[in-house]
Amino acid sequence: MKKKLFLALVILPIFGFTQVVLNQVDDFEDYTPKNWTKSSSTLPNQNIATGGPLGLNDNFLRVQSPAGGQLVTFNQAQWIGDYYKFDSTNRIKFISMDVRNSGSNIIFLRLAFTNNNWTGTDPVFCSTNAIAVIPGEGWKKISFPITENAMTNVSTGQGYLSVFNNVTELRILHNDSPAWDSDPIEATLDIDNIIASSSSLLGVSDFEEKKKIKLYPNPSNESIILSNNENLNENFTYTIFDLAGRQVLNGNSKFNKQINIKNLIKGNYFIQIETKKGEILKEKLIKN
Repeated sequence: MKKKLFLALVILPIFGFTQVVLNQVDDFEDYTPKNWTKSSSTLPNQNIATGGPLGLNDNFLRVQSPAGGQLVTFNQAQWIGDYYKFDSTNRIKFISMDVRNSGSNIIFLRLAFTNNNWTGTDPVFCSTNAIAVIPGEGWKKISFPITENAMTNVSTGQGYLSVFNNVTELRILHNDSPAWDSDPIEATLDIDNIIASSSSLLGVSDFEEKKKIKLYPNPSNESIILSNNENLNENFTYTIFDLAGRQVLNGNSKFNKQINIKNLIKGNYFIQIETKKGEILKEKLIKN
């Protein structure tokens, strides 16, 4: 009897944890942060009761970091567990969400995952490609692939399944490169409708996942060319922003035509173009 009671007490906490499942959603309509926790240098997370993607009375999560702080929020509750699932019909391949940048600095958003059940250094995987969330864009839906070829191992030599068979923490963070921690930034990030899915759930074009244009050479010190295989000579307007979101250059051009960037100082930028059809596309630009 004592052995049975002991076994029950051991098993109960294990099954008491919520495990991640395909198609689960955090929509924040319960007026709580849904177990999304702030980092030590982040301001307290807030559930905002109105102003989400659906407008009036649509709740969302607000994550803020002060000047010099880290923009990161993490979950060790309903987003832990087995993402890979050997039954491929239930495998989680994407995490989508609605986001809005309510600050003044560009946010390079990534996901990071760990399994802290290892002895020694815990394995960590982070999104290889960041998604830029630019001030003033309003709400947009973004989608992160979390398959092996979309993730970067940033810690040990352990393989992909060392984490995704048993995730113990999921982070949403700002960093220009794959990492477990955030770069310092003063920022306000709004998040809603975090969804675990088997396919991308994009409401708008996600340039990080399906590039319709190619920028080359990149890095460059004098000029760049944007190419588009669908509309080879289409005209567009372009705007170049620095990492603080300030506009530094703009003009009109067309695909496969040179754009002069000689007067830009060395550094990282974003170029945003708008086609005649109203399509807006973005790409990271490095001036050397």
